[in-house]
Amino acid sequence: MAGCRSSVAPDPATVFQNIRSDFLHGNLDAAQQMAAKARKDLSAGDADWAMKFRLLEAEILTYQGRRRDVIALLNSPGVTYPATGDLAIKRNLLCGLADAKLGQAQQADLELQEARRLSHASNSELEGEVLQTDAGVELYRNHLPEAADLSRKSLQVARKQRDAYLESGDLLNLGLIDIEMRHYDEALALLNEAAELARPIQARTLLELALGNLGLTYFYLGDFDKALSDFQQAEQEAKEIGTTRAQLVWLMDAGSSYSMLGDSQQAKSCLEQSLKAAMDIDAPAQIADIQSTLAFLFYQKGQFDSAKTHSEEAIRAARRAGNKIEELEPLYVQALLSSHLASGQDTEELLLGVYGKSTESPALRGQIENALAKLYAGRKQSTRGDLWFRKSIRTFEDQRAEVSEEEHKLPFFANGEALYRDYADFLIASQKQEQALQLLDIGRARTLADGLGSTKQSSNTRPEKAVEAQSVARKADSTILFYSLGEEKSYLWAVSPHHTQLFLLPGKAAITDQVQRYQKAILKSSDPLREANETAKTLYETLVSPAAGMLPKGSRVFIIADGILNELNFETLLTPGTGSSHYWIEDVTISNANSIRMLSRLNTGPSRGDAKKLLLIGNPVATGTGYESLVNAFAEIRGLETHFPPDSRTVITQSEATPSAYAASKPGQFQYIHFVAHGTASQLSPLDSAVVLSPPPSDPDNFKLYAREIMRFPLHARLVTISACYGSGSRAYVGEGLVGLSWAFLRAGSHNVIGALWEVNDASTPLLMDRLYGELAAGSAPDAALRAAKLSLIHSPAVYRKPLYWGGFQLYTGS
Repeated sequence: MAGCRSSVAPDPATVFQNIRSDFLHGNLDAAQQMAAKARKDLSAGDADWAMKFRLLEAEILTYQGRRRDVIALLNSPGVTYPATGDLAIKRNLLCGLADAKLGQAQQADLELQEARRLSHASNSELEGEVLQTDAGVELYRNHLPEAADLSRKSLQVARKQRDAYLESGDLLNLGLIDIEMRHYDEALALLNEAAELARPIQARTLLELALGNLGLTYFYLGDFDKALSDFQQAEQEAKEIGTTRAQLVWLMDAGSSYSMLGDSQQAKSCLEQSLKAAMDIDAPAQIADIQSTLAFLFYQKGQFDSAKTHSEEAIRAARRAGNKIEELEPLYVQALLSSHLASGQDTEELLLGVYGKSTESPALRGQIENALAKLYAGRKQSTRGDLWFRKSIRTFEDQRAEVSEEEHKLPFFANGEALYRDYADFLIASQKQEQALQLLDIGRARTLADGLGSTKQSSNTRPEKAVEAQSVARKADSTILFYSLGEEKSYLWAVSPHHTQLFLLPGKAAITDQVQRYQKAILKSSDPLREANETAKTLYETLVSPAAGMLPKGSRVFIIADGILNELNFETLLTPGTGSSHYWIEDVTISNANSIRMLSRLNTGPSRGDAKKLLLIGNPVATGTGYESLVNAFAEIRGLETHFPPDSRTVITQSEATPSAYAASKPGQFQYIHFVAHGTASQLSPLDSAVVLSPPPSDPDNFKLYAREIMRFPLHARLVTISACYGSGSRAYVGEGLVGLSWAFLRAGSHNVIGALWEVNDASTPLLMDRLYGELAAGSAPDAALRAAKLSLIHSPAVYRKPLYWGGFQLYTGS
């Protein structure tokens, strides 16, 4: 006879903990469904547990952004709650938060006040949660000081209770408050800490919020690549955990990042996807934001009717959401549109109307000031135009002054580039070409100059306070070529000791296409000279030939590049002529500089007499690093040693060549510093670029000398040479140029740095370096010595004549 098997009902406490664990780990949809099932299953037999599951379900709905469902669930007919205790506190917190975000302020205040009273009366373990909820509501209402105070109190409770989830949420709130207060350095630190706490406890909802708001912070700092990366990670987290409202926000922000990076197609795709999601859940605040961003995107593309439609929808949604701030951007777009569409409204009046309401939005305020400046300039009201251009610059500089961390300053000029460029266009149209040059130069190498202490922090920077370019050219006995790339047209200023001239060049897209095409040819080991490469000739004709009359043979030339030109070695360009074409390096000695202001501080005098000669580090141990041994590193080091007497060189190789050995050598005492090693360049975080050295036995993972560490040790070197791949870096910031190892050594104080634009050859490099140091020992300046070394390869019959082998190395001049 078969036996009977009875089933045992699952323990409600175990079920509750399992569902709560799923909720905290971000499995929101599944957790909500299981909580609802448990609530219904227990409603008849166990009222206490049914109540707990009801509150848990409401908490999950809160994280899903389903505020009306929260109120409906907690206020269901026939449901009663205890008058005191944690369940009563929890119910009041959840209702108060939902009502606050539904605009029911008075009801929310009553519920939150009751939660506080009950918590104080019972010394509840929910004290931290009460404080955190109050902080969230105050933050939602933009009461920032109150929100910050409550968040700090909650953080104290969280740390006392060792509650990592609560602590991560408090750090997240504090980070959000700092974003609103435009304290971006502090926001990044707090949000990173929140993310690091959330990861090990798998608190995916908090992690998603931390990542998304990190993206937002980087966006405000102008680092759109980092912003996009964080937005995409946050959007993926939100998608997987089922927070639709958050997903559409991060998707929208990714679209904005694509737009700032110039990819309008991807921007439109992201924005339209997020708009559909926002309309599906009827989220008016998000709809307003997305519609506004689309309106501006279509305006920039010249699709004015579409821009008008989206701006009108944005205003309607913002008014439905009761958010006056959200109305400002679409109103600004409509003001811009009024000069393109027959609206019968006065553009000036509309712009001034929005301007008067924009005091809490400095980024928008700067854009409006710029728009007014261009409006007055177009009406030939030059004095008023100049005034408003200066206002826009000042507003931007005020924002930049609030950023203190050097790494965060690097991308920030991207937010002001258009303002400087528009003012420069105005000055050029007003026949003030040299003043325009001074203005644009103020925007160059700001972070580098600030770090070296060569600029005074001022939000009232004026072009007339800039250096006089011709006097700098006279001091350096050189010609300066200063480039500024624009969408429709680009500029080249040629500055000689006694003359300055402006030349018009093609727009950015045409130049970028030519540079990229030529770089591909070089990296494929082509022979441009023998093949008479047309792109190399076209680039010379485009970028150099206009100023050829100011560049006689034997000239010393400083290139101050912009955009894609930071990735081009001008020495490799081919001069015109049938049968007489040659690389431009044959005619001139070229260095790369960051700004005319930096060149004005160039030390042309003799080197310090008390400086030791050479610090030589390299040929590291490759075992355990994941990098191959450099076969010719030993030969390069031995060759360089011959150019310096034993008592004037310090050589650190093999297992001793560790990152800590660089610091211990006191690098500030050396005249020359040379690395023979692998190099890495980080695109996303350039200060994580590194020289790959030997792993110390006590810390085998610590074998990289990072750019951010290099900056910590002041240098006085005449020359630092990074005989490694990608020493120049792979990320060019607007206004700063390429940032990587070379930039870090300039920031540390080196007068000159040699770095590589691409992967250098292990066989040809020792030959080039041997000739370089031979020339230096003979008394040549670094620029002349590097030129002679390169010419020795160019004039050889071997394969090393190709630019692949010598064109990667560039000389960067500091101060």
